[in-house]
Amino acid sequence: MKTNTKLLRIVSWIHIGALCLLLSIMPSMPIYASQPLTQQSQPIQLQNFPTYAPPGTNLDIRRREGGDNSTSRGLSRGMSRGLSRGLSRGLSRGLSRGLSRGLSRGLSRGLSRGLSRGMSRGLSRGMSRGLSRGLSRGMSRGLSRGMSRGMSRGMSRGAVDIQKTTPVLDNQNLSISNHEVLVANLTVPDSASPTFMAPLVSEHTGYTTQSQPVFTWYISSEWQGKIEFTLNESGQVEPVFETFLDGPNQEGIYEIDLAKYDISLKPNVEYEWFLIIPLDPNERSADFLASATIEYIPPSEEIKKELAETDAAKRHYVYAKHGYFYDAMGTISHLISSNPKDKQFRLERQALLKQVNLAKVALYDDKFMQ
Repeated sequence: MKTNTKLLRIVSWIHIGALCLLLSIMPSMPIYASQPLTQQSQPIQLQNFPTYAPPGTNLDIRRREGGDNSTSRGLSRGMSRGLSRGLSRGLSRGLSRGLSRGLSRGLSRGLSRGLSRGMSRGLSRGMSRGLSRGLSRGMSRGLSRGMSRGMSRGMSRGAVDIQKTTPVLDNQNLSISNHEVLVANLTVPDSASPTFMAPLVSEHTGYTTQSQPVFTWYISSEWQGKIEFTLNESGQVEPVFETFLDGPNQEGIYEIDLAKYDISLKPNVEYEWFLIIPLDPNERSADFLASATIEYIPPSEEIKKELAETDAAKRHYVYAKHGYFYDAMGTISHLISSNPKDKQFRLERQALLKQVNLAKVALYDDKFMQ
């Protein structure tokens, strides 16, 4: 027992001595472990790269890329099927209900009012005179008012639905007709479809300072057929705008400028836009689809002043800093189009793309910097 007690004391003194020695040398030791963590916490907080500041935290992911992803493919099938069914049902119901209700109400009200007034006046003035005038006026007024009101109401209600669902087409040799008819008549090329297509926007609802913004998007290869573009307003059944675009002849980054179509966004309203490649016009569930959301948030006077005082080659920094990703991406892409050999601009676009988890698209600019 005495031997064990002595051993325990010796071990304890050794531990205490080692601890004191460690404490005496710690102030002079560099804290290597903490330095990499500090450097990695803000990987792109550098002066020569724009930094995107999202408008909030824990935001819902609203962007969808078209590609070899089972989740996005499932979402695209559901969305395209919903859009096609909604449009066709809306058109048919609008026409049938508008015409039937207009005609039936107009005829029934006209005939009933005309007959009742005619009968009451006929009894007071005389059976023969009342009946003759009552019946003649009742029938003529009833028919005329019924037909005129019925036709006008029916056609006006039906025309509203047609106007909302008829796509506005650009000059691509396509006649204006019912949207589903246009899709059904599209020619699908025999070439393989692209493997990836993505809107170059933030994952959540992106902001823009423009009522007529530019939508920037990427496609991995050529597509010789048509690409359907649709713009929807949140809470509305009918699309705001629909058109067909010529597919690009090579991989690249492209844009859709709403100003060219005279389409404007309402402030503080969320919109969703779709790029759809109909791989099988008769089966819309096979569509190749990408989508994103956008909201027009008018900038404050301070931001307007900052933009005005900033050089055109650096304005995308201001847009990104204040959470306007659409404008940041559109601005840097225009700078690259005007200066395709400028390596710095391409590096800045890559930095923005990587910040919103589009590193796959960022690789595209590498081909021009080798």
